[in-house]
Amino acid sequence: MPAISATLSQGPSQVQRQLPAAHLTKTMQLLEKTCTDLETEVTRELADNPALELVDELRCPSCKSVIPSFPCQICISRLRLDGDGPIVYVSPRPTSPYRTGDDDVPFQDRIRQPVSLSEHVLRQVAPELKPDEHRVAAYILAQLDEHGFYQEHPAETSVYLRARLASVQRVLGLIQQADPVGVATTGIHECLLTQIDSLSADGVCHPLAKTLLVDFLDHLGRRDYKAIAQKCRLPEDNIREAAEFIHDNLAPYPAQSWSNQGQTNGRYQHPDVQISRNVSDPDGPLMVEVFMAFRGWLRVDPQVRSLVKQVEDKDRKADWVQCVERAALFVKCMRQRNNGMRRVVHEVVKRQPDFILGGDADLIPMTRAELAKALDLHESTISRAVSQKTVGLPNGRIIPMARFFDRSLAVRETVRTIIQSETSPLTDDQVAVALEGHGYKVARRTVAKYRSMLHILPANLRGKQLPRQANGKQSNTLGIQSS
Repeated sequence: MPAISATLSQGPSQVQRQLPAAHLTKTMQLLEKTCTDLETEVTRELADNPALELVDELRCPSCKSVIPSFPCQICISRLRLDGDGPIVYVSPRPTSPYRTGDDDVPFQDRIRQPVSLSEHVLRQVAPELKPDEHRVAAYILAQLDEHGFYQEHPAETSVYLRARLASVQRVLGLIQQADPVGVATTGIHECLLTQIDSLSADGVCHPLAKTLLVDFLDHLGRRDYKAIAQKCRLPEDNIREAAEFIHDNLAPYPAQSWSNQGQTNGRYQHPDVQISRNVSDPDGPLMVEVFMAFRGWLRVDPQVRSLVKQVEDKDRKADWVQCVERAALFVKCMRQRNNGMRRVVHEVVKRQPDFILGGDADLIPMTRAELAKALDLHESTISRAVSQKTVGLPNGRIIPMARFFDRSLAVRETVRTIIQSETSPLTDDQVAVALEGHGYKVARRTVAKYRSMLHILPANLRGKQLPRQANGKQSNTLGIQSS
């Protein structure tokens, strides 16, 4: 895996340069921010640094030419000649709420609803709860700490709620298997083991992963793979492979895992990226705007730069030199950040045109590690570029950018399709068997989790609604619960 110090943009020679530490650190900080947060950062920097200037003119971020409007036609023509992939360019974000596509897109799809972790989990487990267990689930979810852990012992919960211990343990088990897996566990160790068990049930777990977590957690934290290999009497490469599996597939903090899926406060959403159909050529390449946080040209004030040379007082001159250097660094990092976002978005859109123009079932499984390898970047750089970002699709929907990496999305959509076409209620076991015919091998409890995430009732409750369809009425055969 290439070092994180690799540059985010490549010149014609494709030769990468090492970024200075200050440049790299600042670029990574800016890359992680959304357009809204970045706008606040730019405003604060302009107010604090007199050497930084925002000129009211339109310049192309790529070729730096003054242009009448975005996109730059020179760069667009060049991008068309480069190949048949999407045309991706950086442009200022619109000042009004961004809308595109069909006007009949549901209102709720244009607004990001504020969904808390507790509400997200409760929606999944609610269909499996018995009437007297709802208050137990609500209490447990209300007591989660900032990491998504539940520190109270089940016996204490049982006494406080005057509920049976078996009921408390059952509810805890359901919650811990919900998405994100490991929520309501007691800490990092139990959380990771819960996720390992869930992956093992799906048949996608590394055979050494649980051994490393149970017997060698301290060594794993120190990355002492040699010592683990000696004690297990296995090649060190096998240990490294298992450690990489743990790193790529497990999340130590369930609350952070949920946050990284792109949850934002409810508000009219200006997406960070907007994908549109080509107006001049509907069958042509997709047009993709990567929004920057300001309208104008950010630069070091040339007057300040020239006046610094005339300052004779050494202390004052040192202060002004520092301001100029800070402004130059900020401008450079902002441009590097935009170039990095453009590269990442280009690769994502290039790989997922069917999903962008179609539906969830068309998503091609993709990981951040695969994208990092294709772009010759570190995986953490991809994670920063994706974190908290939103994407506007041609049909008007706004989705978290992290959804492009949700490997369960196509499976969940297939579960929906199978249940929607059922003539008699299928159990979760039967749905799991049907999924094998579509190329997906998942466990029954994973089907139950996905069904709950889709707000689809269990088979015994769906069966009460199916007879209505026989009478020619448009019934809700999915048994989807209202939120």
